[in-house]
Amino acid sequence: MSSSLNSEHSQQSSWAAVDLGPSLPMPVFTSTERWNPERIGALALYCSDGRWGEVFDEFCHRRLLIPRYDRWAVPGGPAWLLPRGKGRDFSQTTREQLDFLIRVHELERIVLISHFGCAFYAELCAKDPNGCIPVQLQEMRDGTALLKRWFPDLTVEAYLAMRRGNNLTFHALGD
Repeated sequence: MSSSLNSEHSQQSSWAAVDLGPSLPMPVFTSTERWNPERIGALALYCSDGRWGEVFDEFCHRRLLIPRYDRWAVPGGPAWLLPRGKGRDFSQTTREQLDFLIRVHELERIVLISHFGCAFYAELCAKDPNGCIPVQLQEMRDGTALLKRWFPDLTVEAYLAMRRGNNLTFHALGD
């Protein structure tokens, strides 16, 4: 048996000894990351646009220094904080979910990130990305204020992620 086949056979044999319980099939993937039970106490609420996911992770990890933060990714991200008219009011659900996460995940910090070119805002405002920015900025201010009213003991931060060509930057938004 070749060494790679021998190694593969050995790996399969070691998995065969693992008790998976009565209803679990063999794993299809095993992560190289190891479980770390330490809670960080931070949540980032941002848009679910997958083109931005790794960029948001890099920002949170390298600039904000939150390595294993809770992620809440939904279309429009922080837009879910604000009450809206018919069919788009997710604010009550957002409040309930945040209440839960703050309690059980012991959150102390919430980071809000809105991004340039967000399709949620393009549809909401019926404008191009530059035309949406004033609405996004106002909603970030309103969302930050709302979170501070709901959860006065939390640290709340807001950022706008910008894209100019292939360059991506983050801008802190004050109160």
